[in-house]
Amino acid sequence: MKSGDSKLLVIDASVAGAAGRTDHPVSKACRDFLEGVRKICHRVVMTREISDEWHRHQSNFALSWRSSMFAKNKVARPEVAPNEILRTNIQNSGLSKKACAAALKDAHLVEAALESDLRVVSLDETARAVFRKVAPRVGPLRPVLWANPTKEEDHIIEWLEGGAKDEEVRQLGFDDCV
Repeated sequence: MKSGDSKLLVIDASVAGAAGRTDHPVSKACRDFLEGVRKICHRVVMTREISDEWHRHQSNFALSWRSSMFAKNKVARPEVAPNEILRTNIQNSGLSKKACAAALKDAHLVEAALESDLRVVSLDETARAVFRKVAPRVGPLRPVLWANPTKEEDHIIEWLEGGAKDEEVRQLGFDDCV
């Protein structure tokens, strides 16, 4: 992969917490993903909020991985303020209280993606489903790509190796009924 193909990835703390040195399938999938990010030359987005979450939840492996990413200058640290318009649109989109709370809990991931390369990697399938449900009514969500290292159908290592390209099926606004 050429360095110009490198992407900024917003990686949720759920991945950092699950990535361990065991052979458990979730642990191994998250570890393989993080190693792939480092090896393939992608970069990670660490806003203050994401960094704080990583501090609270990261495994020893993820701590070591993050330190190596800083050492290789592969960490972007943008200042990303809460997008109040986006959050208000989510709140006014007709979601249930529970679904709205799930979306707002992870809104900082989407906000960071909107300020970088539109890519979120997370184990949180509930948040993914809620964002997909609301994306038709909240336009800025539509182009955001979401991937999960534990979902075989996401083929995440192949996606990384291919440059983490835009794939419509990964977009929160993708309508697979079309």
